[in-house]
Amino acid sequence: MCNLSHVLADKPLAERRRVSRAMFRSTIRNYYDLLRVHALSSEQRLAQVELRNIHLVYEAFKRGRGIMAIACHQGSFSFVTQLASLVDFDFFLTVEPVEPPELFEFVRKLRGADPRNHTIAIGGSEVRAIFRALKDNHMVCLAIDRDVSGNGKPLSFFGAEAILPTGAAEIALRTGTYVMPIQIYRIAKGRHALHFHPGFVAEPSGDKAADLINTSTRMLGEIERMVRVAPEDWVVMQPVWPDCQ
Repeated sequence: MCNLSHVLADKPLAERRRVSRAMFRSTIRNYYDLLRVHALSSEQRLAQVELRNIHLVYEAFKRGRGIMAIACHQGSFSFVTQLASLVDFDFFLTVEPVEPPELFEFVRKLRGADPRNHTIAIGGSEVRAIFRALKDNHMVCLAIDRDVSGNGKPLSFFGAEAILPTGAAEIALRTGTYVMPIQIYRIAKGRHALHFHPGFVAEPSGDKAADLINTSTRMLGEIERMVRVAPEDWVVMQPVWPDCQ
């Protein structure tokens, strides 16, 4: 509810409560999707997903520098991303390790139902894996609406300061990869949208500190727009802003 007081600051309390309940329902549906995805064929998965603007992805791959997909914790990521083989590109998703390790490996196995869908655990070596995937002209997706690693910086998010990651911006500035916002949300009972949005290439100005903040802020602006489209599917159950701790 505190997170929603920032995201839906212009909405009455009753509306924020309605969205909060819907977020919990979305979370349970996402776990259900994760547990059943391995039992469905690629064609069955695709029948439940509406691909929007996928031509933007193929155009961006022509640059040969990979794609840095930026996203938030929205929608059924563990289900919808299991289409990599059908859309003919490798997809790398950075994920937060969970305890115990056996549970993490189980979830990783479920998320790997599609052989071209990969996970990169956030930890000591994930940066090298990300650079390698981009160099090989693959898509790497980072969720930037939570500071999972604890290395974030103060950034403006929905008009208030929060500690959020800047790693995606740093990688984009160093590699010249194409930054593409991607959004997943439910559009009907049992159906999902995977929406690829027009992106940009981060251009360094020579001022590294300013570039990092400006690029991160630009990325977060895209995240704000996507969350507003479907706040019920924004399944962040941890405090994002300091006043929500």
